[in-house]
Amino acid sequence: MNLCEQTQGTARKSPSEDDLVALAQFRSDLRRFLAFSEQVAADHGVTVQWYQALLVVRTFRDAKHISVGELAEQLMIRDHSAAELVSRLAQAKLVRRKTDPTDRRRSLVVITRAGDRRLSELAAVHLKKLRDTRGALLNFFRTATGAQ
Repeated sequence: MNLCEQTQGTARKSPSEDDLVALAQFRSDLRRFLAFSEQVAADHGVTVQWYQALLVVRTFRDAKHISVGELAEQLMIRDHSAAELVSRLAQAKLVRRKTDPTDRRRSLVVITRAGDRRLSELAAVHLKKLRDTRGALLNFFRTATGAQ
């Protein structure tokens, strides 16, 4: 069952004009934020995918470790793409690989100090942007839920 089929059962009534306007505004705000994120990442010498990967590696299981397969799942990419991504991040010294002590065939990914610093810089800028635009996001949820 795909996502569209999963959500069809939850739609109860046709959206109002206000709902459609709120959705359009939310989508616009989301696209602007994603474009902002790409630019900020580039300004810090990484791709937005690198930033997303660092964020996942740092937060998954309290930053103890993440396998390449788990990273692929979290980023919604294929395993081989995640492996290539980890190789590029490791080459940039933002993450390192270590052998899984319970399964020596499996490689685990850990963020480095340099990766943690880069992530902190990027996250601070992203959080400021989100806080600055919080009103737009809250307005969407107020409108979508009918709250005043």
